[in-house]
Amino acid sequence: MKAKGKIIKALGGFYYILSQGEVYEARARGVFRHRKITPLVGDQVLFSQGEGEALSYVEEILDRKNSLKRPPVANIDQVFLLVPVAEPDYNLYLVDKLIAYYEYLNIDILLVISKKDLDPDQAQVLKETYQKAGFPVFTISTKTGQGMGEIYKQLVHKTSALAGVSGAGKTSFLNDVLGLDLETQAVSEKSQRGRHTTRHSELMAGPDGILIFDTPGFSSIDVEDIPSEDLGHYFRDFQPYLGQCKFQDCIHKNEPGCEIRRALLDQEIEESRYENYIRIYDDLLEKEKNTWR
Repeated sequence: MKAKGKIIKALGGFYYILSQGEVYEARARGVFRHRKITPLVGDQVLFSQGEGEALSYVEEILDRKNSLKRPPVANIDQVFLLVPVAEPDYNLYLVDKLIAYYEYLNIDILLVISKKDLDPDQAQVLKETYQKAGFPVFTISTKTGQGMGEIYKQLVHKTSALAGVSGAGKTSFLNDVLGLDLETQAVSEKSQRGRHTTRHSELMAGPDGILIFDTPGFSSIDVEDIPSEDLGHYFRDFQPYLGQCKFQDCIHKNEPGCEIRRALLDQEIEESRYENYIRIYDDLLEKEKNTWR
């Protein structure tokens, strides 16, 4: 008899499936290996339930809403991108690179300005920057609990992922939302980075239908899948101006009659967003040139 469930952990060739409030340990049938298909954490599956202590087996993977290659997970409803005000210092280039990639995958993005208690004024500046770009933005402090109530509402009955630099407060976020006591690591004074404590892919369950990926790799995304000429489409603050430039193939860099640059000069687009667009564009173009050689 087959049952339906969701893979919540993958470890050492075993899959742990949540079904009707119970967790089953399972292997994948050999047919998946022959077809070069790998079940992913987050997959909805049909599985055969083993009798007694016998293993269960993944029999079928149901259609995926989406999936990532790195980290290898599936069926994400939304990503919470944590941007710390300090300790470690934020890097908006990495933030905008992550945003572009999740936009490319058509995954909802919510910006979370973390550690607000360390610099409330700078937290407000960051909030205004990304609200202007068109994103829902929350400011939180897991230390004081400020803003966590609003975050909780966004998590209910959703499968969410956490992204952000090491030390941004992802583990503290999980502890607060799920009532856990996961180990957090202090930020190194030398590197200004926290040490990541996650070692395997896992989908952690909380009350009210909350599921959160605790998975290494969400902060090391590479945007190389995006063609350089398409990058502007994944900067949502550019959207109102696309197609209005003098030249149809405008890359919004040095061309005359560029509407994006006009909007930048008129402060309709934040300077940091535009500068990071140019950096990411140049990186993509360089990789494409290396591929052509």
